[in-house]
Amino acid sequence: MKRRTPLFVICSSRPRVGKTLLARALAEFFRSESRPVACFDVNPDEFALVDYLPGHTAVASIDDTRGQMALFDQVLTPDQVPKVVDLGHTVFDRFFAVIEEIGFADEARRRAVAPVVLFVADQDRRSRQGYEMLRSRHPKLALIPVLNDALPNASRWSDQFPGTRLGGAPLHVPALSPMVRGVIERPSFSFAALAATPSDTTSELFGWTRRVFIEFRELELRMLLADLQPALKFSA
Repeated sequence: MKRRTPLFVICSSRPRVGKTLLARALAEFFRSESRPVACFDVNPDEFALVDYLPGHTAVASIDDTRGQMALFDQVLTPDQVPKVVDLGHTVFDRFFAVIEEIGFADEARRRAVAPVVLFVADQDRRSRQGYEMLRSRHPKLALIPVLNDALPNASRWSDQFPGTRLGGAPLHVPALSPMVRGVIERPSFSFAALAATPSDTTSELFGWTRRVFIEFRELELRMLLADLQPALKFSA
């Protein structure tokens, strides 16, 4: 059975929640396995992902119809290459309004593309409102909350972002110390290179990378099981 092409939309209705870090780590997860990946930086106020992965990232816009068509044509290409979209919080509402208008979920299914929305949560009420909007207005999309332990009081509000039927349980991103965050913010730093040739497998940074990559492998397994379910039901 031919697998669907994975498409990951990393988003939040709030700034500074670790969204671009997650998109970057996910792209580098594929690179660490010598797999191609195509990234799209949709942050009109401050492009960031392209600075870290310039050879794998295209700057995209949804300000007009031409930009929207260019982006959606690329992310809906069924070429088996994983796509990662880093969506800025200022275009969060606009992006999901557009995909609702064009019947994006049905078109993705027709083209054998598997979109997954990774919503990075935080304690602000606007974050809860954004998540609930996605749950209610986009039931055909696999929606997964991402709980970032680096955000204040994450354990107190995490239960306000439950998993969904199509997406499953939340993803967890462990916190990093300020010193380590300073290291990974360097444009020259690579998670893929660290995973391939670690200088210290007991270091905080290696442990963080390993934990997050495990989360991504489990996410891929979820997607594989979702692809297999129709065949399993038929054989039963």
